[in-house]
Amino acid sequence: MLNLIGSIAHGGEMTQPTKVGPRRILSALQGRGARVATKLHLTLLSTFYVARQTLSRNADAKARLGNKAKWTIGLLNERDWHESYHSSEPEAAQFQAEAQNLECPIRDPMITKYLSTVSRTDIAIIDVGAGAITQVGYMHPGKNISITPVDPLADHYANVLRKRGVKLPFPTVKGDGETLLSQFSRASFDIAYARNSLDHTYDPIATIANMLELVRDDGVVLLRHYRDEAEGGEYEGLHQWNFDCKDDRFVIWNKDTHVLVDKVLGPNAKVSCSVHLARKGEWRDEILVMITKAA
Repeated sequence: MLNLIGSIAHGGEMTQPTKVGPRRILSALQGRGARVATKLHLTLLSTFYVARQTLSRNADAKARLGNKAKWTIGLLNERDWHESYHSSEPEAAQFQAEAQNLECPIRDPMITKYLSTVSRTDIAIIDVGAGAITQVGYMHPGKNISITPVDPLADHYANVLRKRGVKLPFPTVKGDGETLLSQFSRASFDIAYARNSLDHTYDPIATIANMLELVRDDGVVLLRHYRDEAEGGEYEGLHQWNFDCKDDRFVIWNKDTHVLVDKVLGPNAKVSCSVHLARKGEWRDEILVMITKAA
């Protein structure tokens, strides 16, 4: 698994990351409820005071630790948003109903275009950062589709959906993009897909590298993300990374970091990107990325 901070030395530029300490994090938990605050209090103290001693002379590891700390705070916002959405929004009720139907078609043109090029009937897809319910869909003519949705908040989402009586054909399982290789076997999927989720990770480069390892030699990594969402979201919550396509090259950046993804992944990966300009009724531009293993 690639480390984002370590990889930047080969593929981008970085200034000093924002410092995040346990006091600042714990203060952000105020008002979140005693149960959540207590649980995270123990986790964060362990993270900072034990790990700090072993990482004190490793700047790259310390920066990664700070990214994960901010990500931990952002998970609280993400959890609260999804719980509110799936519990009360009328749109969510329709989404939940459709998601329980195995006949729900795959609509993303990025996926359907790839499916039209492969002769295999059985297709395995991993949806990284899927949220409570995968948006991939389940059915495509002539294919037997298997979906593995993964999200770090899967256990919480399962409780929310259980209260709503929602039973999914492919429930989301718990997992982080940065640790996928400890959970799934290499070359076990045809498609590794992420939609508006990798910009929420604490190490998007490592996650992308893991996704590439998970697909077969003729498989593909497909990414669909809003353009520069961290800038639009003013770096609040999980919005810590911007995705863009500049001069036909996939770029991940924030205030501290600028990474050319093809340069970091190296010659073993072929990276292509394009911009889908927002049309009327669409929120903002999307960055579409396809990554394949080089022959």
